[in-house]
Amino acid sequence: MIKKISVTLLIVFVLLSCQSKATKAEIAKLKQETKDQQVLIDSLKNFNQGLIGFQDYFKNERETYYLDKDKLLFLLEGTSWFSLNNRKLVQYFFDDFNLKEYDVYRGIENSSVLYPASHDVLDIFNSESSFVVHMVSKIDRSPESLEKLCTPELKEMAYSLLRKNNLYKASGAYAAVKGLLLSYEDIKDDKDFLSTIYEIAENATNEYDYEESYEAFQNTISEKNSDEIRAILSDENYTTYYENTRSTVDSRLINTYCFWARRSKENNMAFTYSLLKDLHENVAHEMVLDDENLAQDAPNS
Repeated sequence: MIKKISVTLLIVFVLLSCQSKATKAEIAKLKQETKDQQVLIDSLKNFNQGLIGFQDYFKNERETYYLDKDKLLFLLEGTSWFSLNNRKLVQYFFDDFNLKEYDVYRGIENSSVLYPASHDVLDIFNSESSFVVHMVSKIDRSPESLEKLCTPELKEMAYSLLRKNNLYKASGAYAAVKGLLLSYEDIKDDKDFLSTIYEIAENATNEYDYEESYEAFQNTISEKNSDEIRAILSDENYTTYYENTRSTVDSRLINTYCFWARRSKENNMAFTYSLLKDLHENVAHEMVLDDENLAQDAPNS
């Protein structure tokens, strides 16, 4: 009898011991979960406090920059920014590219309008440059809109600026535009090629390192017969600003095809071609022969 009682007590003790261990483990788990929840709550509180701080900061920024009338005076000085024939914008682009000192590709690379600083993007009315960045970013790239924007008066102004001091030739704009015109006929209907170039260009700033993107460009461009374009873009023919240029024949060729890939994406290739053709013929006084000219001349040959 005593033996049975002892066995029973032992079993009860073991069961209670197991239950106690399970309970302790459950309690410990709940304590850890509570602790984790508190850490999360504290983090959210801190994050929320940070958002309140940012809200106050941007409120102050608006009061400091957006509503400071002295910072908006550039909108009223001289020729108004708000006109169809926006000569001020054309002049600003030329000054921004600084083609009197830099070749055209380096001018584009250094452009504060095409590659703005972060504060110029965020603070629209902080300065004249930030306002221009905002204006350019809002331009409708459709052919219909661009045709309205590029009035005869603005075109003639651009031609005049490029003619001064042989700027068109000296800055490399002549070679760059001629390279674009020569390449257009070969690629205008090659959607796959243009799409591939655009994709490589997009990835070049996100995923690829320089060597990978360069190799991808070279492999794709090798499909095209670009010897004539290379000759136009060669160091000998490109620019007289040798000491200030950073580009190479290969990089200039890549930029040529990237230019058309972006225009294809914007659906304004044909309009851009006609714009560049007019520019070249009016500034360089060279007739541009394309498929349309050849088709017109064919019956007479």
